Amino acid sequence: MIERMEFWHIVGDITVLLSVAVFLGILAEKFGFSGIVGYLVAGTLIGPSMLGWVASDEKTIVSIAEIGVALLLFTIGLEVNGQRLKQLLGRGMGIGVLQVLLTGALGYAITKLFGESYQSALIVGSMAALSSTAVVSRVLQDRSELDAPHGRLTFSVLLVQDLAIVPLMLLVAFLHERPEESALVAQVGTAGAKLVVLFVVILLIGLLILPKFFGAALIRRSNEFPVILGLVTALSAMWFAEELNMSPALGAFIAGLILAGTPFASQVRGDMAPLRYIFLTLFFACTGMLADLSWLIESYHWLWTIGVVVGIVIGKSTIVWLLAMALKQPRRVSIAAGLCLAQIGEFSFVIGAEAMNSDLLSDNLFQLLISSSLITLLLSPFLITKSRPIAKTVDTFLGGDVSLELSDEFNTIQNHVVIIGYGVSGRKVVAELIESGQQVLVIDMGPVGVNQAKIDGALSILGNAQRREILEHAGIRSAKLLVCTLPDHRAASQIIQQARTFAPSIQIIARARYSIHAKHLEDSGADIVVDEEKCVGDSISKETLQKIGL
Repeated sequence: MIERMEFWHIVGDITVLLSVAVFLGILAEKFGFSGIVGYLVAGTLIGPSMLGWVASDEKTIVSIAEIGVALLLFTIGLEVNGQRLKQLLGRGMGIGVLQVLLTGALGYAITKLFGESYQSALIVGSMAALSSTAVVSRVLQDRSELDAPHGRLTFSVLLVQDLAIVPLMLLVAFLHERPEESALVAQVGTAGAKLVVLFVVILLIGLLILPKFFGAALIRRSNEFPVILGLVTALSAMWFAEELNMSPALGAFIAGLILAGTPFASQVRGDMAPLRYIFLTLFFACTGMLADLSWLIESYHWLWTIGVVVGIVIGKSTIVWLLAMALKQPRRVSIAAGLCLAQIGEFSFVIGAEAMNSDLLSDNLFQLLISSSLITLLLSPFLITKSRPIAKTVDTFLGGDVSLELSDEFNTIQNHVVIIGYGVSGRKVVAELIESGQQVLVIDMGPVGVNQAKIDGALSILGNAQRREILEHAGIRSAKLLVCTLPDHRAASQIIQQARTFAPSIQIIARARYSIHAKHLEDSGADIVVDEEKCVGDSISKETLQKIGL
């Protein structure tokens, strides 16, 4: 049990870690890098190898931070309904399986060439096979590229890699205990049975119980209950997976996957975003703490590290590129996906730590892998950001011309009108727009309004438009007009400011219920504010003049 004083020491360390991470994250983005780079550097800077500002047990903080990865997979699962998962795995299953096997085999062979034991070589191969779901998914999601062809292919391979974690962890246990062949078969069978139990239990809860809670009128009217219920759902799935000795992140992803088919997915995804960002920031900072800079600078270890980094980036990207091309993927998509996957991921740290605890890796080999992995993670945001331009350049040079345009999802439609709120005002606006042939997307917090919008011929999203994820999902960057029909001027102001952040040039029309709020909405960024009191006054004046014959 954690003592009271120890608990507050942990809280203090987390506060310091998050504070430095946020500062360096802002600094990184100011200079054109991903904030993730700042988070990783923050962990290294204040970790035990440098300033040593964090005094708590690293494992405790890392365990807390792992919630961030699980919440990320939970929210991603919310975007992947059953049909889309089938498409993703159908596209990436072969590539993912072959990538894990070939990368693992290459890592094994190279490690054996340097005289390491076969156990160490298998561990190195296992670690090299995995890419970073947390980093890659976060950057692709921030860039609205998860639904791009290369994004879908990348995520498909990441899904296969995440599923491979279970047998790879079993491999570590096998290498440590050296069981008989029959015992190994039993272990694999047990793991498969646990996976089935995990999926079935979460499926039953997700289909039979959760819809009743989310559909309750009290839940729909509340701002806080959906957040709490979504968090409880994710944490429950994580806890149950951990009880089965499986990955909590896998449990969270399955929970999100099952909820993806419900009309509440967008709302839950938006509500989970703030918590996800906090824990993910903590996770990346904790990952940076694993680096030992004193080891890196002694005995030319940095030269070995650079060599491993170059090998990882070139080797993994080339393997994915060639496999994808062999399985009939376009060249440009294959190159971009390869660059996105050219790193060693966070779950590799888990495998490495287990191997260290089992005396399967030497200290030098472990630090070499950790240092190299951290550098590849630092490079990943840059490689992902530049993957499309690099792929286009290489493909053009080789004589290809394959588009990397986004798919026809909400966030990829062009020149549409986004309507916030589907009350009387919203329905009137939508009816006029659809009649004139415009493409319309409605965002509303009520299932009734969302369903009615679909019936009326509009695309629709259930969710709170004050959440940036909801606006991004609605394709706000490519919309030509935003119409906010909400009577709440505070909510409208926040939505307008968020929209201006993502789409500075978009035209915005807002509704002001009272004249006193009109100026506030204009200051928030609305181009046109429809003043209800003024409109009512004009209408009454007109009717009055007509009645008296003027």
